[in-house]
Amino acid sequence: MHITAIKNISFGINIIDMHTHIGGHQNASYTKNDLDVFVRNPLPNDDVVEKMIVSDMDSFKGEHTTEYAGNKAALNALKNDNAYSLMAGCSPKNGNVQEIEKLFTEFPNDFVGLKFHPNDQKLAPTHQKYQPYFEFAQRNNLPCLFHTQVPFDSSKGGALFRLPDGSIDKSKLNPFSEPEIIYQAAKKYKDTPFIMAHLGSGWNESHDRAIDVLVESVRKGDANLYADISWVDIDSKPPVNGHSPKDHIVKVIKKLKGIGDSDWNKGDQSFRIMFGTDAPISRFKGDSAVEKYTKFVEDIKAAIRADVDLAKDADKIIEDIFYNNAKKLFYPAKAADAAQSAAKAAEKSGGNTGKIVAGVILGALAIIGGGAYISKQKNNNEKNL
Repeated sequence: MHITAIKNISFGINIIDMHTHIGGHQNASYTKNDLDVFVRNPLPNDDVVEKMIVSDMDSFKGEHTTEYAGNKAALNALKNDNAYSLMAGCSPKNGNVQEIEKLFTEFPNDFVGLKFHPNDQKLAPTHQKYQPYFEFAQRNNLPCLFHTQVPFDSSKGGALFRLPDGSIDKSKLNPFSEPEIIYQAAKKYKDTPFIMAHLGSGWNESHDRAIDVLVESVRKGDANLYADISWVDIDSKPPVNGHSPKDHIVKVIKKLKGIGDSDWNKGDQSFRIMFGTDAPISRFKGDSAVEKYTKFVEDIKAAIRADVDLAKDADKIIEDIFYNNAKKLFYPAKAADAAQSAAKAAEKSGGNTGKIVAGVILGALAIIGGGAYISKQKNNNEKNL
């Protein structure tokens, strides 16, 4: 895919879905065949899922003899298919980081990060057992993806458990996977990307908490947090107090751009939001999976285009959310090469305008993606990108 430096690109584009799975989940088993339906042909709206980043659920649940064995089995299951990259599933509770190190040594071009599911492990990422995994990620510039989850009381319209005074009943909180816990762990490895999957999961208040944590981390500069938007629009969750779950996608983009915030001085930080689906889990399996996937994509695009503050830059924002942000984080060398080529093309076009555009692009290499352009990721699969 070519990145155009001078004008926004109308969105009939390629997609990187950075949160997908194979393996077992809730008495169901998911395979490469369940993902192939999304990547083998254009979606009904003509968008193309160019790449899926996959993690093996059995591996991060610790259901293999070793983490090496589980992730190698997942790699074999994907059959060296260029449409897929893997995040190594890690099980710190009973695992051994040496198994992960062995995996990356033997297959240096097939894994692009580490995946953790603290809720399945029943082990918070602040526990010392995570330390060697995070140190490995830090040494190798690897993003770490975490399941995040905020409990909610469905009998109260999705609101969190609350005390009579309106405060949160902390005894009912999830001690393993809440956004605040991910943030706390990330502070100790402030240059390592920690990604909050599902933007907190749950309903409106759950997403609000994840957004607050993400924005706070940017303001303080004490962690390198990202988030994916898988399940933010979950169909079974109707609007609460007049707000649709999809409103939070617009909200987090605007927050990270500083729109409406006169004190914001952090520049555009919306590169921290990426598209993911959790496919093929639940609604993304079966006869209507492709149609539901396409609806998810179109609903997000429509929400961005409908917002008065985002409409003028909607095409660029959409392309970033669905493609560029993940490319810069997981495949930084390729993203840098593409930006360099765009800069050269702009400068070659001649005149002061071309030189200015080229300078802007090259300057962005130093700041976009939390330094991804400057710190070369050693283990990444750049095939087919």
